[in-house]
Amino acid sequence: MKRDEKLAAAEFLTAARKSQPAPMRSLENIGPDAPVRLESNPAADDDALQTRTDARKALRRLKQERMKGVQNFVNVHLDRETKKRLKLASFASETSMQFLVETAIRKFLDDNGF
Repeated sequence: MKRDEKLAAAEFLTAARKSQPAPMRSLENIGPDAPVRLESNPAADDDALQTRTDARKALRRLKQERMKGVQNFVNVHLDRETKKRLKLASFASETSMQFLVETAIRKFLDDNGF
């Protein structure tokens, strides 16, 4: 675009305007033909609530059962030099750093009789 050229407002793309929500009906528009909202059945609502509660509890129990065999995590603070050495060893041996740390911990525990 050259310096002396100017853009017109019509050349810019704009998003379409949001449609306005339907206006609410006033009390004057409601007559004998208006649909009547029936009251809900409290027993059915209690059954639905109980079903949801039971499902939630069952899901929580299932997750707890599944988590029993899952590994536990340990956070370890390493200085930069040790982290570099671990990363280099991981790269050289083509294994993950996690595997190396797990192996080292197991070896230490086995050697010390724990």
